Amino acid sequence: MEDKITLALVVVIIYSIIVLIIGWWAKDRIKSMTDYIVAGRRLGFWLTYGTITATWFCAGTVLGGAAMTYSFGVRGVIMDPIGASVCLVLFSLFFASILRKLKYLTIADFFRVKYGRTMEIVSSVIQVLAYIGWLGGLLVAYSAVFQVLLGLTFEQGVLLGTVITVAYTFLGGMWSVTLTDFVQMILLLAGLIVMIPYVISAAGGWEAITTQIPADAYSILPGENFEYLGYFGMIGLAYYIASWMNQAIGSLSCQDLVQRSLAAKDEKTAKYASFTAGITYATLGMIGPLIGIWARLIITEIEDPNLIIPTLALNLLPAPLFALLTVGLIALIMSSADSSLIIPPSVIVNNLIPMIRPSMDDKTKVLLTRILVIVTAFVSLAIALWAATIYFLTQIAWYLILFAQAIPFIFGIYWRRANRTGAIASVVTNIALWIPFIYYFYQQTEDIWLAIYAPGPFVIPIGAAVFVIASLLTQKKDPPKPLLDIEGKPV
Repeated sequence: MEDKITLALVVVIIYSIIVLIIGWWAKDRIKSMTDYIVAGRRLGFWLTYGTITATWFCAGTVLGGAAMTYSFGVRGVIMDPIGASVCLVLFSLFFASILRKLKYLTIADFFRVKYGRTMEIVSSVIQVLAYIGWLGGLLVAYSAVFQVLLGLTFEQGVLLGTVITVAYTFLGGMWSVTLTDFVQMILLLAGLIVMIPYVISAAGGWEAITTQIPADAYSILPGENFEYLGYFGMIGLAYYIASWMNQAIGSLSCQDLVQRSLAAKDEKTAKYASFTAGITYATLGMIGPLIGIWARLIITEIEDPNLIIPTLALNLLPAPLFALLTVGLIALIMSSADSSLIIPPSVIVNNLIPMIRPSMDDKTKVLLTRILVIVTAFVSLAIALWAATIYFLTQIAWYLILFAQAIPFIFGIYWRRANRTGAIASVVTNIALWIPFIYYFYQQTEDIWLAIYAPGPFVIPIGAAVFVIASLLTQKKDPPKPLLDIEGKPV
């Protein structure tokens, strides 16, 4: 066992050095904010596809997905990767080409051009909070992998993951992120695929899996009386619909996805890369969750289901394959951590600071963005180490993205009469409705995550209706702005 861990540690060190070398090489390609944030808009199909897939293929998909299916079957991963895959396909079909044509740097640029400064500020603040919180969670995930697979302490794992991610993101920006994401995706998939036959064998073979695991474990439909994740009736149904809707619609305007379509070399690349990523995620993204289901026949009891895959790897895989999976899991976390790390600095420098200092040259912006990469990392590190409550609060920002951005984003792209009044009215309505719904669902379940998540099916339709009505009633007072690209040309 010690030899296995030692080999894995050596391979992780070698891989980390390679990643840092890539970051050092990429820094010479950074000449402007366009280079740093969207890789100069020069990414071909494979790099665009790789960075989208690797970013969405996060620790939650593999570690958390296996934990959810171990307990609830495939219903447990409707949110992610199933709902997230739907989001990628919808984005590719209806938004990727248009956004690439607009040539923005951030999603907040869209809200400024279409709706004005107020919506730009709302979008910017929400994105910054959401990605700082996500990064904090990913740093904790680093530690979980390092603890179980390499024997490091919690603090050592968090610090090591932070240092590696900061170093190459600081140096090369989106170029580093993209180039390393492609490699990380390949490593992750290789590690998971080689694990499959060992898990099947340990479970008693394919015949045991097909006969001993009920077919209901693979169902994506609600159970009897609308049962979903242990809840029944109206609450179970609301939670079920929310799991499809919140990811599929709410993530359409997330900066990490938008940023990658903006980095593609043209509209066609943006469209087909995101579509292919969606199909890949819907299929290969299910490897971890399927292993979680099969693990029921191997692990009858486990204190923390999130450790199912690390535990199986440690006990089943030979040393070389264990090292491969270890690097794959760490690469998996890196691929999401670098993306979440670059977004808050990008949004702050591109959308918030210009309101105070409008005349900054590109060289100063790139320098400030790099400095804020370090600041963002330290804030997320502090959250990961000491502030679980703050982490919980930052996660609320993810749902604010749904309630504040989804409706204005979709209507802003496809409805010419969408205006600033409608956008602000929908945001205010959604937040005002969300709060009492949270209270109601929490009173019914005492589950704060369900209470935050489940209101979506009730809130979003009302918010959409308010958006349309408010926009139509204020067409003369608040004329809709045309959709313009970064150069001010209509699209």
